[in-house]
Order: sequence, then structure tokens, then C-alpha cells
Amino acid sequence: MVTVRKFILRNLDVIQADLSVPVLIQTIRRLTKEKVQMASEVSSMLRNQVAERASAKEKAIILQPELDSRTRRLETEKNELQSVLEKELDRRSSDWSLKLKKYQIEQHRLRERERELAEQNVSLQREVSSFNEKEVDNRIKMSFSEKPLEDLSKRMEQVSEENQNLRQQFTQLQAEYRVAQENRDYVRENY
Repeated sequence: MVTVRKFILRNLDVIQADLSVPVLIQTIRRLTKEKVQMASEVSSMLRNQVAERASAKEKAIILQPELDSRTRRLETEKNELQSVLEKELDRRSSDWSLKLKKYQIEQHRLRERERELAEQNVSLQREVSSFNEKEVDNRIKMSFSEKPLEDLSKRMEQVSEENQNLRQQFTQLQAEYRVAQENRDYVRENY
């Protein structure tokens, strides 16, 4: 339609310039011929467009099952992947929850241990202070007890000697007792 209007507008100048009857008839024939030719071209273009649309429609009909198949396959893959990802997310979430819980338990245990160690530290400091006081007392006592210590050392040597003698006597008595038992058993067997 746009082409016909351009053609008419282009030839309108020629028509207005020469208005004689033979020229007009010739122009009308020429215009009619061009109009028929243009109609033929437009008809050919329309047929080509219809054929292209029909071809495209056939291709679409042929490709639609493949497209549907691919769509279903992609949908299935998407669902499977989503399922796998959800499972992995659940597993990791569970793992991290367990790790967080373990960490919190360990943190609580360490705080308790820290409190216990602080209490032990205070207790040990008291004990060290007490030991220092006792050490000072013991040094004072030791300075006053050197003489009794010497006496005790001598007495201990004596007691040790007596103890040694008693052990020897005990060993002898055990040996005599064994001999006496053997004699008694021998006498019993004979009678």
C-alpha cells in the first residue's frame, strides 16, 4: 500500500504536466499495467509470506515435541538438582548445628574449667602462704631443736641396733620353730 501511494505521488507530477487525452490514455494504460504488475508482486510477496508462515508453523509443529521433551528433561533435572541441593543444605545445616552445639558445650566446659582453675589458684596461693609461714616456724623450731635432734639420732641408732638384734633372734626362733614342727610331724607319723 505504501509503495502504491509513492508510485501515484511520483507519477502525479507527470500527469498534471501533460493533460492531453492520448497522453492520459497512455498514462492510464501504463499505470494499469504497473498496477497489475505491482498487484502481482504484492500477491507473490503475500504468497511467500503465507508459505514462510506455513513452513515456520510446520517447523514449530515438528520441533514442539522436541521442545516439550527438552523442557520436561530440564524440569526433571531441575527438580533432581533442587532435591540434591536441599538435601545437601539440610545435611550441612545439620552438621553446622552439631558443630555449633559441640562448640557451645566445649565453651561452657572451658569456662567451668577456667573457674575451677581460678579457685584452685586461690587455694594454692593460700597453701603457699601457709607453707611459707610453717617453714618460718619450722626454721625457728629447728634452730631450737638441734640438741634434742642429736639425742634423738643417738637414740635412733640404739633402737636400730636393738631392732637388728631382735630380727636376728626372730629369724633364729623361726628356724627353731620349723625344726620343732618337723619333729612333731615326725613323731605323729611314727605313733
